[in-house]
Amino acid sequence: MFRLKQLAVSTAFFLAGCVSLAPDYQRPELPVPQQFSLSRNALVPTTAGYQDTGWRTFFADPQARRFIDEALRNNRDLRMASLKVQEARAQYNVTDADRYPQLNASSDASYKGGLKGDSATSKEYEAGLGLTFDLDFFGRLKNMSEADQQNFFASQQAQRAVHILLISNVSQSYFNQRLAWEQLNIAKETLQNYQQSYAFVEQQLVTGSTNVLALEQARGVIESTRAEIAKREGQLAQANNALQLLTGSYQTLPNDALDLEKDLNPVALPPNLSSTILLQRPDIMEAEHQLRAADANIGAARAAFFPSITLTSGISSSSTDLTNLFTASSGMWNFVPKIEIPIFNAGRNQANLTLAEVRQQQSVVNYEQKIQAAFKDIADALSLRDSISGQIAAQQRYLNSLQITLQRARGLYASGAVSYIEVLDAERSLFATRQTILDLKYTQQVNEINLFTALGGGWSE
Repeated sequence: MFRLKQLAVSTAFFLAGCVSLAPDYQRPELPVPQQFSLSRNALVPTTAGYQDTGWRTFFADPQARRFIDEALRNNRDLRMASLKVQEARAQYNVTDADRYPQLNASSDASYKGGLKGDSATSKEYEAGLGLTFDLDFFGRLKNMSEADQQNFFASQQAQRAVHILLISNVSQSYFNQRLAWEQLNIAKETLQNYQQSYAFVEQQLVTGSTNVLALEQARGVIESTRAEIAKREGQLAQANNALQLLTGSYQTLPNDALDLEKDLNPVALPPNLSSTILLQRPDIMEAEHQLRAADANIGAARAAFFPSITLTSGISSSSTDLTNLFTASSGMWNFVPKIEIPIFNAGRNQANLTLAEVRQQQSVVNYEQKIQAAFKDIADALSLRDSISGQIAAQQRYLNSLQITLQRARGLYASGAVSYIEVLDAERSLFATRQTILDLKYTQQVNEINLFTALGGGWSE
């Protein structure tokens, strides 16, 4: 008889949770082309393992790496993402605990007596253990636990996405600070050139070789450049503030005296880049875990249509004397199997199932949207690679031409062959072109960072 009971209990434990009514998970097809079009992009050849490029390898500038390290230690957004992972893990543990037997101990004492003083007061003590177990034949608890587990995995990917986004933002802010500093330097160098030109025109005015108009024109560009310097100083201060906010530290600023020839190592990609590389992006992995959680919620909603079986048992002891509370004569046991069968609940179960199915469809759409957005991010960055390089090369040739033009304009003006306006035009064009080249180089850096980020960059430390 004892063996029969033991077999029945073992069978119940074995069957519990063996059935799941959740739909079989199938990853949606990628709603984008199988490969990126690289016909117009001169990508760097690479060998196997290019997916494992770490951000420390990508950023060649040691100052950039230092600020990224500091941000990863201090940034509050990253701390919040880490706390959300801990929250999701705790929620999963809470839900998963319901799948296992629950054992509770209880004790109480009661006293009663009449309102008249001559009534004796009676007392009774009771203590016991209660065991409750839900036989999850249809996987309701299992699917609820699976949904929270997938949400936990999704939170981990969300933390990874914040990690990568922070690296991108800090690096872009750092290079923006360097851009502001270099633009300020160019403005200061231009001011010195304008002041030298003003002294030259002033000397010519004394000798009668020029007129007051040329002198006022030289004075005007000096004041215009001073206004430009004030503007660039404000931009540099704002860039410093933005960098300090991202790093979460206000102790250090970049050493502007350092001028490195190489800031970034270009992202190395194979000639035929498959769109499956998108699947390693953390935001897409997060969306996939959310889709799996939605599938599990459907299983839990379906299980609500079926009976639920709960086994409750316990042992207890009661006595009017505390010393006899734990004797065998005062003890008793109980076993209460309970079956609940849903009959009528005004369509609540069906509404919950419909809600779970709609949310699952939303998760599919969200997953596909993220795939398409990621594909566009990479395609845009790839298409800009050659475009920006071509612009920089053309602007550099234009700059060389302007330097020659300025030299000749100064010579012709000194000989009286042209007016001073020719010199001013050449100087203004030279100044504007130097600023344009700086802007293009910054855009090139940002585009390379965007490509690195769009590919899910920063996989390894």
